[in-house]
Amino acid sequence: MLAISNISAIEIGPTGSGIELSGFIDLYYQDTGTGSQTGDVGQVEFMFDYTSGPVSASVDFDFYANTDGTGKDSALEEAIITYDLGRGMSVTGGKMLSYMGFEAYDPTNMYQFSYAYDAGGSAVQNIYDAYDYGVSFDYATDAYSIGLWSSLENSAGYEVALAYTGIENFTAKAIWSDFTDATDPYDKSTFWVSYQLDKLLLAAEVAQADSHSSATNADVDGFLIMGNYAVTDKIGITLRYSEEEITTSYNTSTLGNEFSKITISPSYVFNDNLSGLIEYSTYEDDVAGNADPEDLFAVELIYTF
Repeated sequence: MLAISNISAIEIGPTGSGIELSGFIDLYYQDTGTGSQTGDVGQVEFMFDYTSGPVSASVDFDFYANTDGTGKDSALEEAIITYDLGRGMSVTGGKMLSYMGFEAYDPTNMYQFSYAYDAGGSAVQNIYDAYDYGVSFDYATDAYSIGLWSSLENSAGYEVALAYTGIENFTAKAIWSDFTDATDPYDKSTFWVSYQLDKLLLAAEVAQADSHSSATNADVDGFLIMGNYAVTDKIGITLRYSEEEITTSYNTSTLGNEFSKITISPSYVFNDNLSGLIEYSTYEDDVAGNADPEDLFAVELIYTF
């Protein structure tokens, strides 16, 4: 750890350039109300960034607890090379995060512990994509931006992201994706807006994922409304309401589940590097005869460096 933390002192290329090291350690405890209480290292991430002239590179490594039975406990999250074309234009290639969704992939950019679209307490969300290998073209001005991404794998796919930021403290984004994977073709979309009103952040999103696979044929539709209020410089609180409908068709029969979720999450910033939060989420299954999912209680600590 001491050796890695000193990498930032290594000079590469012209005098004054070097590798920038950053990252985080995510610790959590959760109780899903089913007699299952778990605490572990949710994720450790190291991010290495380097810039020389118009070219920059970024590599992100994830280390996490192996709880999914895959035998894997590490992953290459991102490895990208970007060329700045000037005038707000850039081209990026490599393995990169998706444009999709209001809620972020990493816990350092989340306002609470759980995702809005987790279908009653699953560890992952059911709509957004995570990351993939491809190439993107991005163009941005002070008022708007556009991002075009194309997969470089055999299963061709694309994403289109449009954003409007022409009003102070206001952001609106629309993202579409389409994948023609032979085993699970699908299309997805998210539309979200956010507005920062002094200490209050307000946001809303609608999102959908439609599978075109004859084997699964599962469609997911969801929306969220959230607010984050900075009570003081150190204390914040997030309130979120979300709904999710999962529809699965088998031959001529259609099965559907409708979930709603209410989340309250107070947070505290200990210093510039350490922050923590507590979350309580309650779920409801709106399908007659179905038992409601168990509630979620979680505590999370994040150390950034």
